[in-house]
Amino acid sequence: MTRVLAARPLAQCAGLLGKLRAEGWQAEHLPLMEIEPLPAGLAALPRQAEQADALFWVSPSAIDAAWPALAGMDLSGKRLACVGAASAKRLADLSGQPVLHPAAGSDSEALLALPELAGVSGQRWLIVRGEGGRALLADTLAARGARVEAAEVYRRVDGAPDWAAFDAAPPDAIVITSGEMVEQLFRLAGPRRMGTLQCLLYCVPHPRIAERLDAFGATRIVTTRADDAALVAGLKEWFRRHP
Repeated sequence: MTRVLAARPLAQCAGLLGKLRAEGWQAEHLPLMEIEPLPAGLAALPRQAEQADALFWVSPSAIDAAWPALAGMDLSGKRLACVGAASAKRLADLSGQPVLHPAAGSDSEALLALPELAGVSGQRWLIVRGEGGRALLADTLAARGARVEAAEVYRRVDGAPDWAAFDAAPPDAIVITSGEMVEQLFRLAGPRRMGTLQCLLYCVPHPRIAERLDAFGATRIVTTRADDAALVAGLKEWFRRHP
């Protein structure tokens, strides 16, 4: 049976695993990284959100971590934004409000290209994120005249994959959904598994992730749109062409 591992925080993995299993594949979670809430950041978040004109969530993890602290607030009148159609739908369902997101592309560059973000001078933007992360959005909004603040509401912590099981039966493919996860995979696996990792098939939702894999020497990479159905369809087409 085809075996596919999904490298994504566990809280976001159920839907993808279900779709993979619906194809008749053996699908399992690969715990490379988990999300740990930051109590101080979450405690400060409602005050920051109240003062903001617009809130941007950088990732599904940011939505999952932050929303319980905001669920009782009235966010009407504030612009909500994120990247990725799936994240936008989840945020819209939670908030009951429209969510600005790019229809083409699923990254900060695509969001910044939207006409709604051309005239942000004087606006107060709150970026809801984990510790660290890319500075592109904050720097560009600030350069356009916005006042930008960050709410760091979670940290990333190492997962604990079962490397003995991995070594005994390497997967047929890994679905990996962020560049950080690529770094984690090769770091946690260690140098002795480098050859195995370079030979595996990967399915990713963004060219930037494919570039990270290529830099580590991976040669079989399927790049799709950034949603679970597209990832599964991309793998299905690969396996059809390479039985």
